[in-house]
Amino acid sequence: MIINNGERDLAAEEGRPLLFTAMQNRVFIPSACGGRASCGQCRVNVISPALEHVPEERSVLSGEEMARGVHLACQLRMHQDVHVELPRGYLDARQYSGTVSRIRDLARDMREIEIDLVDPASLTFLAGQYVQFVRPGTENDPQPLYRAYSMASPPSDSRRLTLLFARVPDGACTSYVFDTLGVGQAVTVNGPFGAFHLREGHAPLIFVAGGSGIAPIRAMLLDMAEKHDPRNATFFFSAHAASDLLYVEDLRALERRLAAFRFVPVLSRPRPGEPWEGERGSLPAALTRLLPRLDDYEAFLCGGPGLIEASINAMRTKGLRPDRVFFDKFS
Repeated sequence: MIINNGERDLAAEEGRPLLFTAMQNRVFIPSACGGRASCGQCRVNVISPALEHVPEERSVLSGEEMARGVHLACQLRMHQDVHVELPRGYLDARQYSGTVSRIRDLARDMREIEIDLVDPASLTFLAGQYVQFVRPGTENDPQPLYRAYSMASPPSDSRRLTLLFARVPDGACTSYVFDTLGVGQAVTVNGPFGAFHLREGHAPLIFVAGGSGIAPIRAMLLDMAEKHDPRNATFFFSAHAASDLLYVEDLRALERRLAAFRFVPVLSRPRPGEPWEGERGSLPAALTRLLPRLDDYEAFLCGGPGLIEASINAMRTKGLRPDRVFFDKFS
């Protein structure tokens, strides 16, 4: 038996990981790696009793976390009654069924999927949050696979979700999306999850993204436009070449709707002969070159670890305060 936040008792099968026991009881704990102890997202607090950490957890958790009783739900196997504390958002998350209503290829190996929700028919979320998309089990891998994808659509469109997928070579989930999934097919997601979302306030904003990291930033900007948010905002987007740019027309339209918004695409490797008069080089270098002092700014970043870390370092040289940096890092 697992006592969950003192609110629910979950019946647990002997030796079954908490991640899957919770899911079976419709309590959804995020796990981008599907329970393989590589993403570290399924952190939970074990209040009692004190349990030994397995090697897979020791390679992910810090010493301070382990001292506080933090465990990975995918590695926490039930052999006794355990009192577990979960973040409030995990308890509020629900499972949603839907139907694929549109598929659109935005660039090479970059696909947008629109999902019309069916049951429940709408999802309440904050711009910047994500859901877990469920790849059904297969004959060779019967365990369903869960992967995290941020909404690229604003919260106002609560009955339809727009998700952005970047093909990963031999990726089990993206291979399913690119090679199998079609319009009209049923899909399942659960959520919403994540503390990465736009805060209310008056501080000017810097947005930074690369690749599919544009999804939550697009949701934030569309949300700002709908709310007539007057804050000064600049979005720096990193791509290899012009053909890799995403949502350019949408972002130029947002420049017209939001008087204080500017979109700055930066190409790191423009193709020979490709017409391009915009910024070139690395995105961190562009931030260093183009940004003013950032003492009063807030920054929101989404992308790979290297891009995020280098961009934050560049903005700190401009005075960006550590407590005003918010990011969603993926690999």
